[in-house]
Amino acid sequence: MVSIVVTAIAIELVLPLPVFWWQNMMPGILALAFVGWLDDRKPVSALLRLSVQLAVSLWLIGYGWLQFSPVHAGLAVVVLFAMVWLMNLYNFMDGSNGMAGFQGVFAGVVTAVFFHLHGQGAMALLALAVAAACAGFLPLNFPRARVFMGDVASVPLGFIFASFFVYGIWVDAMSPAVSILIMSVFITDASLTLLARAFRGERWYTAHAQHVYQRLIAHGWSHSRVLLIYQAINVIVILPAIIVAQQYPRYALLTAGMVLSGFGACWYLANRRLGTMATVQLR
Repeated sequence: MVSIVVTAIAIELVLPLPVFWWQNMMPGILALAFVGWLDDRKPVSALLRLSVQLAVSLWLIGYGWLQFSPVHAGLAVVVLFAMVWLMNLYNFMDGSNGMAGFQGVFAGVVTAVFFHLHGQGAMALLALAVAAACAGFLPLNFPRARVFMGDVASVPLGFIFASFFVYGIWVDAMSPAVSILIMSVFITDASLTLLARAFRGERWYTAHAQHVYQRLIAHGWSHSRVLLIYQAINVIVILPAIIVAQQYPRYALLTAGMVLSGFGACWYLANRRLGTMATVQLR
């Protein structure tokens, strides 16, 4: 997070960043990093974490993209929920060597391309800085993990990408479908796992090791092999889907829906195949 902030200051000297960054993103990043640092040292209450996440999301949404009128109230709630969920799911997926770091590189580069193509040069550089920060972290986390991001980095990183997507949609640099596709691998695994745990009556809000990537590792797969599968999906499936969604806006939501449905089917089959054995090995 420190490297991202320092880089932002350097970018500002050459190419001024939008007020959105300094007024709405930066305070949220600092607040989330501070709470995450506290939580990494000594667990803080879930209520405090959620309250801060809601507060920084509301502060960001209030930046003119949404006016809280009756017409947009429902949309504001959807965006608020999506932002909070992206922060948490990014944290949930930081449980395998290189997983969160490589996803940050992928998402940062793709987002930077969209910003660049739509005349948002400063934001493109900032997105590249985020990708570079994630890449710089990888030697500490892959192939052998000496450290993980922890709450101090993974939650703010989820917030950064959520903010990029909100801003990108606001300035017409990307569609909602594209923003969903960029994170669709993480969204599918984290979301369906949480829903499944809730459906089974488990304490879904507590830590666990039931995501597909964790079950694969428990089944005997190496961290490198799991990472290769997830990033291969990004390159082979997600990138072409993003291109289709961008080139054919009429079919963007359909494309995103088809990709998520396909991932959902894969998630279900993987759990059918790995669930029992993985659960036994994790106990």
